[in-house]
Order: sequence, then C-alpha cells, then structure tokens
Amino acid sequence: METSKGLKKDIHKIEKQIEALLDRIVESGTCSVIAAYEKRIAKLEADKIFLEERMVKGGKPLGTLEESFELALRFLSNPWNIWKNGSFAWQKTVLRLAFAEPIRYSRNQGVRTPNISLPFKLLREVSTAKFEMAHPRGFEPFDSVFRGKRSPIKLRKI
Repeated sequence: METSKGLKKDIHKIEKQIEALLDRIVESGTCSVIAAYEKRIAKLEADKIFLEERMVKGGKPLGTLEESFELALRFLSNPWNIWKNGSFAWQKTVLRLAFAEPIRYSRNQGVRTPNISLPFKLLREVSTAKFEMAHPRGFEPFDSVFRGKRSPIKLRKI
C-alpha cells in the first residue's frame, strides 16, 4: 500500500512536469506542437486527480464485495429507474454501462442499432430462450434399452 508521503511526492512530480510543459507551450509557436503539449497536460492532470483521490481515501476499499455485487444486480435488473430518476451524470453512466460503444446516428436513417454491452446480451439470450417443463416421466426414453433387464456386465469379487 502506498503511503500518503509517496503519493504527495508523485503529485509534486506531476505538477513539475505540467509547469515544464506550460513553459514549452509559451515558447512554441506551432499549433500542432501546442496541441500535443495540451493533450499531455490533460493526461497529467487526470493522473494528478487520480492520485489526489487515492490520497484522500487512504487506499481504503469503497465497499464490500457483497455491496458491490448488489449494486451491479440492481443496475442490471432495471437501468431505466436510474435513467429516469438520476441526474445527467447518472444518465451518461447508464449509457456507458448499457452500450459497448457510443450510439450511432445517421442523418438519412436516424438512430442506428446500438451495440449493447455483454451483460445485457446475456440477459437477452436468457429472456428470449424457449423453456419447457419436463415431462413427468423424466428425460429417459419410455422403453429402456435393456428392456427391464440388468446390464450384462458381471461383477466379480477380488
């Protein structure tokens, strides 16, 4: 487990890298170079935020396995409730969890068929499969292969 001291050191290192990149942006005059530096700064900012969150949480887990599993099952059981009652951020989260890729839109044909995520594909297979009750006799054929006789294998004593 990383200590708070080590995380602070990493955050300080990232801040130094960001400052150096900002200095390079000021010196540079090329748009493509500036765009590359800005992309790198955005990645470093994201890393910095991640490290700050880890430092605040102190490496503690968010919850038990049972709580996480129950939350996932609640989402899978009815994502519409979260969509309807949640904020815009929750709606975006539902879209990211329900669909494997962003929903495509064609100007001529409208919304294209979305590619849904794996859990919903599996649930669709289960819900559309044909299930029937077993016959009261069971699964064995009505007439036995041996016609009521014992198998011809003889056991011998050792």
